[in-house]
This record gives sequence, C-alpha cells and structure tokens, in this order.
Amino acid sequence: MDQAILKTLPYSRNCFVCGIDNPRGLKRRFTSDGASVFTEFIPEPWMVGYENVIHGGIISTLLDEIVVWAAYDRTGRFSVTVELNVRFLKPLYLGQRYIVEGRFLEDRGRIWLTEAEIRNPEDVLLATATAKVFPLSEEKAAALRDEFQAPD
Repeated sequence: MDQAILKTLPYSRNCFVCGIDNPRGLKRRFTSDGASVFTEFIPEPWMVGYENVIHGGIISTLLDEIVVWAAYDRTGRFSVTVELNVRFLKPLYLGQRYIVEGRFLEDRGRIWLTEAEIRNPEDVLLATATAKVFPLSEEKAAALRDEFQAPD
C-alpha cells in the first residue's frame, strides 16, 4: 500500500467501527488505493479474550466493516453484510499493529462478493473473511448519508 496515492473514505459519527463520536467505538478510518480498502489496528486491553489474545468478535467486526467499505469504494453505494465467513489462522495479540484490507470481488446483481484479511507488519496472514453484501436502496442510502462525514 503506497501511502502517497491513498484516498481517505468518509466516516460516521456513531458507528461502532468508524464512528468518531462513539465513546466505546474503534474509531477506525479507512483509505483506498483504488483496488483495496485499508485500515490499521492496534488492539487495546479491553479487546482481549484471554492471555493478551484479541477476541474473535473484535476481529470479525473489523473484517465485517471493511468488506462494506470495499463495496462502497468500488460502487459508491452503501450496503450491509448478509453473510460473513471468517477464518482465524493465527492469533492477534495486544499491543501489536495490524493491517486490515478489504476488496470488492464481484457484482452478482442483488448481492456483491467481497473479501478481507488481517496481516501483521511482517506480512503474515492472520485472519481472512469472505462476505456477501447487499446494496441498500437509494432511499435507505440517502437517509444514511447525513450520518457520514466527508473525509478530511
């Protein structure tokens, strides 16, 4: 991922993952290189499941969010995940930095296929996901637009 050509995507006020005003949220910002969407993630102590290993629910949440942003980046439309299949390959640990990446794969009409992964800085694959996302109607998407802020 070349930092010089990344564009920043919009963000929410209240979303658990990208909401800047959510006091209990992850406050992640997403960028795109035109082919993939990215965010960095450094887990905090409250995200631990046991012995400094990050809870699978947090990992799944990040993968779920980034597949929707990958679809938005490709199509300009908001969507929701209707199926998410996660594979946990290696543990994520407290205090380390991770890169989360999502990609749009295919438009199947009513359903879009996406995928995501989490890697450490040494490029070791730690978790993957495949997802089916469903595009929102223009009416529902228009109502959502007020919730999102333009990138800085």
